[in-house]
Amino acid sequence: MDEKKLIFILAGILLTGFFSLFIVIVPWMNWARSPDWGAMAIDNLLMGLVGAAIIYGIYVGSKTM
Repeated sequence: MDEKKLIFILAGILLTGFFSLFIVIVPWMNWARSPDWGAMAIDNLLMGLVGAAIIYGIYVGSKTM
């Protein structure tokens, strides 16, 4: 298998897993208690940073191959 194909497959798997976390986060808004918007914003920011780090790592890894 070509290395570029493998990188794209792994990137797709990682992105799918990352976006599947939103399936868990979005239902928080439907809870009976009022949501803590500050905590949700921090959680979403941290997940965005982790996603950006993963994408940057994949980009740098693809440049070195």
